[in-house]
Amino acid sequence: MKIAYVSTYLPQQCGIATYTEYLIHGLQEVSPTLDIKVVAEEGAAPVKQERFEVVPCWDRNTNFVEPILSNTKDVDIVHIQHEYGIYSFDDRLPVLLERLNEAAKRTIVTLHCVRPSQFSASGDVDERFAQRIAELADDVIVHLESQKAILERLRIPSAKIHIIPHGTAVSNADKKVSRLRLNLPEEGKIITVFGFVNPFKDLDVSIEVFKEIREEVEDVYLFIAGGLPPDATRKAKDYVDLIRKRIEELDLTDRVIFPNMFFPTEEIPYIFGATDIALFTHYHEDRSVSGSIHLAIGAKKPVIAYRMPKFEIVKHISDELLILPDNASGIAKTAIRIFKDKEFERYVLDRTDGYRNATSWPVTVHKHLKLYSGVG
Repeated sequence: MKIAYVSTYLPQQCGIATYTEYLIHGLQEVSPTLDIKVVAEEGAAPVKQERFEVVPCWDRNTNFVEPILSNTKDVDIVHIQHEYGIYSFDDRLPVLLERLNEAAKRTIVTLHCVRPSQFSASGDVDERFAQRIAELADDVIVHLESQKAILERLRIPSAKIHIIPHGTAVSNADKKVSRLRLNLPEEGKIITVFGFVNPFKDLDVSIEVFKEIREEVEDVYLFIAGGLPPDATRKAKDYVDLIRKRIEELDLTDRVIFPNMFFPTEEIPYIFGATDIALFTHYHEDRSVSGSIHLAIGAKKPVIAYRMPKFEIVKHISDELLILPDNASGIAKTAIRIFKDKEFERYVLDRTDGYRNATSWPVTVHKHLKLYSGVG
């Protein structure tokens, strides 16, 4: 069996590229005889190995149908990793699926995000586009029950929708080693906010939360482990300036670590290895899963998140860790309790460990393999 993944791929700074790399690495460990090809967007690094190759050959800003078709002739399954920002809303992806169907290729699409019309700036365009490509694919993978429910409402047959949780990379980096590697304070507590900096990430709220925590917890730091994305807007750049100004206004300069830089994949286990609590304050209504929150869970770190669709998986650890977005004080009090109440901390850590094992990449990979073999 030979599988082609149509996706962004490393070293592109893209969550889908990172997801695909984790999936492929897991498949190679579990099923080393599998032939894998990444039909990647230009910007990925070319690779040519036995049973594995990466062919950067298409661009999201041009007509990618023919380049992808010409590089999937030798495969059995074409698995497309879909995200709205990569493929846009025109006819190219639907035409690609139609042409693959004509060529008798089995097609699978992972819909990483399903956006309901009422929360889309473009009306029903997002929702109808997801419906169209789901209809054309042989099978569709989603990560959440809420995503499946939307597709079922759009009359996609339940039998072709497969819920496979986002994989969790299990890591156990030593705290002291991690902090030395990243030049972070060796002592004290560290609260980490991870990922690209964007206004919808509500970093300003994280800073207000941290201010309240610092009033109750001694020797604590806030680590903003991320920077602007490559395609950062003027609004995002201005937001960084606003964040730095707010840190100064609250007299937190010596307690907030904000390098404003991109951290490569190999540093991620150490970022969370250095962490005591991971904070997720992303504010939007997309039905998608945060890969970053799985990284924190994989490091067995307590996570506190907005009560948003993106973080609904946290309910499997503890619903008490999901806080309403307008309740900064509630977020702070939850962190303070984790720091001060050892019994509560142990409860959270034990539940986190159980969830990371239940969704580890080997588990997720086996679910993919079952689907590829026709028994999923």
